[in-house]
Amino acid sequence: MKLLYFVIAVLVGLLATSYSAIANELSLREAFEKALQDNPNLQKYPYKQRMAEAEKLQASLRPNPVVGVEVENFAGSGDSQGFDSAQTTLSFSQLIELGEKRERRVEYATARQRQLAAEFNYEKIEVLAETAHRYYEVVRLQQLAEWNNQQQQRLDNAMQIVNERIESGAVPKSEATRVLLQQRQVAVQSEEIVGKLKEARSSLSAMWAAEPSFTGVIGDFYQSFDIPSQADIEQAVNQAPEFLRLLDSERLLAAKVKAVKADASADLNVGVGVRYNNQLNDAGLVLQASMPLQLSNPNQGIIEANQAERALIFEQQRLVREQLRVRARSLLGRIQTNYRYLESTQADLLPLAKQLENETTDGYRRGIHSLLVVLDAQDELAQLEHQALERRSAIHKDILELERMTGQSFSESKL
Repeated sequence: MKLLYFVIAVLVGLLATSYSAIANELSLREAFEKALQDNPNLQKYPYKQRMAEAEKLQASLRPNPVVGVEVENFAGSGDSQGFDSAQTTLSFSQLIELGEKRERRVEYATARQRQLAAEFNYEKIEVLAETAHRYYEVVRLQQLAEWNNQQQQRLDNAMQIVNERIESGAVPKSEATRVLLQQRQVAVQSEEIVGKLKEARSSLSAMWAAEPSFTGVIGDFYQSFDIPSQADIEQAVNQAPEFLRLLDSERLLAAKVKAVKADASADLNVGVGVRYNNQLNDAGLVLQASMPLQLSNPNQGIIEANQAERALIFEQQRLVREQLRVRARSLLGRIQTNYRYLESTQADLLPLAKQLENETTDGYRRGIHSLLVVLDAQDELAQLEHQALERRSAIHKDILELERMTGQSFSESKL
């Protein structure tokens, strides 16, 4: 089914992949392949599939015939002493299942197989979505490290200007100390990012139960976004894995109800045998047939319980659909809010912040502005860059959450 590959199709498009990446960098597709092959949560399904096949085989088996031996009128008193008057009957009997019991058992076992196959696909979606989420976190931290390096480069440039002005006697040496303090703070932040990046790589490789064998991942957040519309969301909710799971459960329960009803019908037991009379030295055939009297339905309580369970599932379907709609609308609203903020930041705020940083730096070089003004402008620019990075990351993660929740791809959606 198409659900299996929705994450791969979407996220490969969302994350720009560089084919000329350096060795030991992990691509998103490679992460998906590793997770699908070695994720611990997926390893149990082949065993469950074999169990379901065995259950279907068991359901298809017919009752075995019964052979019996019956000896009468022996070891008694009078004429029944010893075995002289004994009558021996050798019989063969067969239970004939009525009410299509076997067919209903097989249908129920088949429904369980289908549900297991669907559950396997749903679990694959969860694994791919979680892999992508952890991959995104590595990408975010890598870009955060780049942002930190840019801030360090700005401080290095500021230190060079400060040293030039100190040599000319225009400013005291304390201004170099002030810049040095800022540099050390950025260096500490860099060490923290490196630690978090190592942790994020380990978390990603845990999706395939291995130690990280890569130094980084490929991708960034700078490509354009494909944000779904409200209509896309409303339609996708009806195909959400969580909702489809309930439909699978309802179909399985319907098959179970049929099997239970069929099992409540009476079966016919027929037999044929040979009876030998030792006293008369003759033999004859024996025919037998029996069927229980169904004065009441032996599975009446089970059937009523199953019907109540079906009613519960129908109610859950209604509630889950509404919950998914509310959650999807909330995510879409948050995506749109972050996107509008990102557009404003990139179009207006960042250009002004860069202009301010250039003007204050030039003004400090000419003695017009103080060092504090320069550092404040650099910090303002850095904070806006950081906010833009976090907004891009949040948009990507929320789109991924929408896709995980609905099981649908929005890669063709337009703004």
